[in-house]
Amino acid sequence: MEVTRASKIIKDAFESQFNKESFYNFINQLLKNIEGTTFIYKGAYIKDNYKDFVKTFERVGKFSTNNKEIDILIVQLKDAKCLERARSKQRNFIASYLNGSMGGKQKDAALVAFYAPDAVDWRFSFVKMDYNITVIDDNIKVKGEFSSAKRFSFLVGKNEKIHTAESRFLPLIISDNKPSFTDIEKAFDVEIVSDEFFKKYRDLFVNLKSELDKLYSKDEKLQQEFISKNITTVDFAKKLLGQIIFLYFLQKKGWFGVAKNQSWGTGPKDFIRKLFAGDYVSYDNFYTEILEPLFYEALRTDRAFNNHFYDKLQCKIPFLNGGLFDPINNYDWLNNEIKIPNEVFSNNNKTKEGDIGDGILDIFDKYNFTVNEDEPLEKEVALDPELLGKIYEKLNAIRDDNFDEYYIALKSGRVGEETKFNKEYGVYYTPRDIVHYICQKSLINYLFTNLNGKVPKKDIMSLVKNTEINEEYETIAIEKEQKIKQGDQKHSRYCSKIPDSIKENAKDIDQLLANITVCDPAIGSGAFPIGMMHEIVKLRQLLSVHTANQINTYDLKRYCIENSLYGVDIDLGAIETCKLRFWLSLIVDEDDFADIRPLPNLDYKIVCGNSLLGYPNNYKPSGLVNIEKLKKEFFDTTNPVEKNKLKKTIDESIDKLLKNTEESFGYRITMDFTINFSEVFSHNGGFDLVIGNPPYISIKGYNQDDKQILKYLFGFADDFYSHFIFKGIDILKNNGILAFITSKTYWTIQTKKNLRELLLKNKILEIYDTGNPFDAPIVDTAIVIVQKNNEINNYKFIFKDGKNDFMNPDVFVGDINLYKNAPNNVFFIPNETNIKIANKYFNQVQPLLDKWWDKISTSKNIEKYKNELEEYRSSLKPGDITLMGLITEGGVGLQTGDNSKYIGVKEGTKLANNVRKQRPEKLLLAAEFCKQNNIKTKQEAEDCINKLNELEIRKLFDEIKENIFGQGWLFRIVSDDEIADVDSLTDDDKLNGITGDKTFVPYDKGDKDGNRWYAPTPYYIDWSRKNVKFLKENSGKKGEGMPVVRNPQFYFREGFCWNFALLPKNEESKIIKCRIKEKTVNDVMTMALCSIFKFSPNYYIVALLNSKFSYNYLKTFINSTAGQQINDIRQLPIIIPTDEQLCKYKDIFDSSVKIQKDKFAGKISVDEVEVKLAEIQKELDKFVEGMYL
Repeated sequence: MEVTRASKIIKDAFESQFNKESFYNFINQLLKNIEGTTFIYKGAYIKDNYKDFVKTFERVGKFSTNNKEIDILIVQLKDAKCLERARSKQRNFIASYLNGSMGGKQKDAALVAFYAPDAVDWRFSFVKMDYNITVIDDNIKVKGEFSSAKRFSFLVGKNEKIHTAESRFLPLIISDNKPSFTDIEKAFDVEIVSDEFFKKYRDLFVNLKSELDKLYSKDEKLQQEFISKNITTVDFAKKLLGQIIFLYFLQKKGWFGVAKNQSWGTGPKDFIRKLFAGDYVSYDNFYTEILEPLFYEALRTDRAFNNHFYDKLQCKIPFLNGGLFDPINNYDWLNNEIKIPNEVFSNNNKTKEGDIGDGILDIFDKYNFTVNEDEPLEKEVALDPELLGKIYEKLNAIRDDNFDEYYIALKSGRVGEETKFNKEYGVYYTPRDIVHYICQKSLINYLFTNLNGKVPKKDIMSLVKNTEINEEYETIAIEKEQKIKQGDQKHSRYCSKIPDSIKENAKDIDQLLANITVCDPAIGSGAFPIGMMHEIVKLRQLLSVHTANQINTYDLKRYCIENSLYGVDIDLGAIETCKLRFWLSLIVDEDDFADIRPLPNLDYKIVCGNSLLGYPNNYKPSGLVNIEKLKKEFFDTTNPVEKNKLKKTIDESIDKLLKNTEESFGYRITMDFTINFSEVFSHNGGFDLVIGNPPYISIKGYNQDDKQILKYLFGFADDFYSHFIFKGIDILKNNGILAFITSKTYWTIQTKKNLRELLLKNKILEIYDTGNPFDAPIVDTAIVIVQKNNEINNYKFIFKDGKNDFMNPDVFVGDINLYKNAPNNVFFIPNETNIKIANKYFNQVQPLLDKWWDKISTSKNIEKYKNELEEYRSSLKPGDITLMGLITEGGVGLQTGDNSKYIGVKEGTKLANNVRKQRPEKLLLAAEFCKQNNIKTKQEAEDCINKLNELEIRKLFDEIKENIFGQGWLFRIVSDDEIADVDSLTDDDKLNGITGDKTFVPYDKGDKDGNRWYAPTPYYIDWSRKNVKFLKENSGKKGEGMPVVRNPQFYFREGFCWNFALLPKNEESKIIKCRIKEKTVNDVMTMALCSIFKFSPNYYIVALLNSKFSYNYLKTFINSTAGQQINDIRQLPIIIPTDEQLCKYKDIFDSSVKIQKDKFAGKISVDEVEVKLAEIQKELDKFVEGMYL
């Protein structure tokens, strides 16, 4: 089908009020082949719990694809309010139809039109079922009970933009093929919209910032204002875009542009566009004459005396308060004109997609905005407030001092260059499913703890996890139960789904939810507090059926925000974004169109400051009772004068307690939990819940002063998330719950043993391996849920493995004593294999670590305790278990500090060809040299190099290399007559360098290709007397490249080595990738040891390390991170083999090395090598498993 016709079909269906004929035509063209006849369901077909909002529904056909059945349905709702207010009920209604409970067989999904006769907009949804599948006789799959139903929707109609919907469905209609189930799912993919919009938003931000820079550079008065108020054009651009996007969310409510005598809700849904078009008032500059008065007068001034009519814009504008529309840093907007060109907001530029207009309003107008935050089971294909969090995550790291660098990274087009800015600040937006899970689990544990056994935990879990479904049934069930009691009916199919224990304690549970205090100490854009608010409100609404405590959603949310939720972040942008989301969450439930209430002030609920740098623990603040009263008053104050007066009083009182801290402690305190949130500690003794996703920032690179402050406060300085866990537990009340998602590096590595000990001192409730659920390629993560309680010693807890599928994890029960007795107290998934290993090795490995670790953890100590270690080794016999570090020696190798000066690659190798190819390009980077020699093109650079011999080329690049990026391409190219015979070297040559012309020796720099067993090194190091003397004399000194000569006594020793970084791409590649180390000098990235025990020769260790067993033990019980250090391998258990076992390992080793040597000699193809080594791997793994397990 041609594009024009397909586009018209979509527009006919989606750009107007629901029309059955247009919808059917669209569906027919989309799916190509609809089967079945129309059937209308009404009356008894609609269950009582859905009758309040569903009038009728109709099946217009069915569609089959990929063994999936999809029904096509039309649901007529009772009125327009139902379209927005009963979204979860709409989903569950369709789910009850699809799962066969209305008769008929189970279906996989439905495409549904939801409409109301009095609504100009309607919703087009894809509802997908998740069934639990039962397999019979290996082949037959039977659908069982459904575990959940998910709905993905487009809101379409007269008031909505169809840019996204058209872009999704157009390709499917044009195609001659019927769509697959996956095609339909992708058409409703929410994330694509957010990703697409962010790229546009990012470009708008860059353009707006650039325009502001132009204005700023020409206006001295503005420069003085910005400098005095600490404002940058980056922050100004972020704030302005945030304000405009907030208006786009809000205009959906119909609150803007309302005529003088009309009600709230009747304003145009495209108010901002109408303002720009001059429909209300004319102007010369849109920003100074329209937006600034709208923001800083209309929206922040109470005009109730004039029915909220705003004369400047000739329409009603609500007073919203809240601080969002305060000028950034209170800049003087009245006396400074920032005349941003109108074209920045809207223009006629042609975009690369062929659209007209690339201004802020042009881009925003193309997308659908919804004030409803999506939930895991209910997603709108539109931009919701969660988008603000994602924008914050992406742009948070962009500051005035790094904007130019960011701009260059954008222009490069390389995604990694842009994402590195996020990595610097450790900010990653938490996926919705993770937030939902942590909030629910935290509440379950909080309620169970504080109900003191009155309600079984399984009942609380049922309550929290099934709130929506329970709410639908409960009211109807109670009504039916009452009728049965009164004799009005005999029986009912509706029965309460809430356990009796919950009903009996409903008031206590509701009170606990009302009194709960929750803090996110690294709040970011507010995902966790917002998620927690939704969970608390839903639960209290459900419980109201049994408490008779009827409170509307708006009031429940406002109460929760005022009394329960707290947060801190070091970044002001995060605070602003978080407040924005809280305000939007209130606005979505503001139904009182007669009197729109001003938003609350959140300044003392969401605080900007450093969570980690508070007062030492022995400090007890006093005199805060009055501040607590003023803060409560401030929350609801709307008069600007009174608000500023209150704020000044509160700020001055808090500042008095913080202002002299730098002099007293040597560091500045910007906030302290016991001061800023004193009401929580005075009334509750601490927070009930601490939740969040703290930053994943490494302490490496931080200056020594900052590290010393952390050591003073915490006793150590480590990755920030470790400190946040310590702080989080500290600010909890006794029996409070901490639930974080963090890097899971703390599971195993030595530097985080103190964190494992902290968790083990308290009560671990759950650990959940989540893999990497983030969009960015960061370390794997885990959820930890722990209770502040150090009085419980023997207990079991839940351990989940969801790294392959977060929604369907493998669940295990962990015994806390297993981890308390584990070597180094490591955490690991307690599956059958790991328990088997633990039972065999833990009792033997831990005593060895206790006795010997300090004596073998460094090469220096191994030499120091040499005699004691030799005596121990002499006692070993076949079958004994020892540690790798007790039978080997070696260490980290050489760091030259300037590889281009010392390292070469052998003539004729692939690497040498690459160096030769890159040299002309690198030469062109030496701008001054090229200018002096009139070199302008790559060919001219190549001609210049070709005139020189290799020694002259080396000299040239040594002279100009400081101006060249990427020195790896400056390696020497070494010929055979420059390479020394290692076997003929004297001990003096090895230790102090070689005299003569043949000074290059093999240099092992690791192996990026991941060869195991054997690999010849292509690298050589110039081991001349002069070079070795320089390296030794300057080792560890700053300047001169800062070489570091480590463990020279092990250079030129045969042994074994492995790759530092283990990054397996699949199951087959989960191997340490160990190989024999020849007589080479090894560099810092080549992890190398050598056996010094005759009954465990190098070939045995190489074979053992290449087994799956060694990889799994290493990654599970020693170091779960990607980098494997010398000391990680030293902790591996090793069994002393028998002669017979050694013979087997020797055969495996010899066969594998021969295959590798044949490969490098070109005698066998890479594919053949892989096949042969795979067979040997099977043999090896079977043999090692038999010996070690």
